[in-house]
Amino acid sequence: MELEQICILKPDDEEEMESPSPSKTEENLGVVPLSCAFTRQEHCVSETKEREESTRRLSSLIFLYLIVMSVQIVGGFKANSLAVMTDAAHLLSDVAGLCVSLLAIKVSSWEANPRNSFGFKRLEVLAAFLSVQLIWLVSGVIIHEAIQRLLSRSREVNGEIMFGISAFGFFMNLVMVLWLGHNHSHHHHDHHHHHHNHKHQHQHHHKEVVAEEEEEEMNPLKGEKSSSKEMNINIQGAYLHAMADMIQSLGVMIGGGIIWVKPKWVLVDLICTLVFSAFALAATLPMLKNIFGILMERVPRDMDIEKLERGLKRIDGVKIVYDLHVWEITVGRIVLSCHILPEPGASPKEIITGVRNFCRKSYGIYHVTVQVESE
Repeated sequence: MELEQICILKPDDEEEMESPSPSKTEENLGVVPLSCAFTRQEHCVSETKEREESTRRLSSLIFLYLIVMSVQIVGGFKANSLAVMTDAAHLLSDVAGLCVSLLAIKVSSWEANPRNSFGFKRLEVLAAFLSVQLIWLVSGVIIHEAIQRLLSRSREVNGEIMFGISAFGFFMNLVMVLWLGHNHSHHHHDHHHHHHNHKHQHQHHHKEVVAEEEEEEMNPLKGEKSSSKEMNINIQGAYLHAMADMIQSLGVMIGGGIIWVKPKWVLVDLICTLVFSAFALAATLPMLKNIFGILMERVPRDMDIEKLERGLKRIDGVKIVYDLHVWEITVGRIVLSCHILPEPGASPKEIITGVRNFCRKSYGIYHVTVQVESE
């Protein structure tokens, strides 16, 4: 259950703070009535197991990528192939991205403290920004070298080594795709099965489901699966990266085969270098856009704030909604604050409960602060 603040402005007082008293359900469940999505540490056993599984998979991927990248760097120097070096640079960007995902999973278990009241989840954003800078630096050096070679045309490329190294990279990426793809398909099947069961229960046991949802809202140890979804997204992202790496290795392998057959066609290596470097740089643009939006505390891009405001106005007892602010601490961790002018006779606590339930069920916002004012 999240920390809720009810602020009622009265003519005689500047500001009076009240917080809801614990209900019988809370007492029976043995829950602390005031807690927050950013100060609460996750204790769900299934989520802990999923975090450990995601950590194991991501760590294994980083280890494999480092092996492939090392082989490609050595092979790229021996073959004098910038295309192979570009492939290695792309793997470096993937390693940086996987490290950010691993950091996100680790940080999700850290508790906030008085000096870091929102926790440490924005470290993920800062780490992602540093990884993007690294990608741009490495890609810039490789593009500069490719242009220099294009102007001088004085270096030969060993097509045989280039083909062999890229074939090794293609095979390793294929193994990773199959490994991650199996996990991705298995999780999707489990999710579909869960959704079917939930729908069946909703049709035949509506009262039980409603009661379970109400209990879930009271109990902070149940119901919140946002970090689990983030971990699954990290694995899915790694799967897509492995697919892109496999396609890039295939392209370099084809280029190596051409140079192997036609040794004088070294221009193929430079073309592959420029094309794949541009591809690596373009792949960072969506990440940069997300980083910029989070640091600027922009409304999450998949959220219609006008629709959200209309939904808040339809809550019983709400007359006017203003000073509505929605932003992200990091990806998927959304915060909302607003001021509400209630209808005459409306209960501030009921308004708070309505706003909290609406934001949580409709938009997945778990940290809501509302100030209810009097006319």
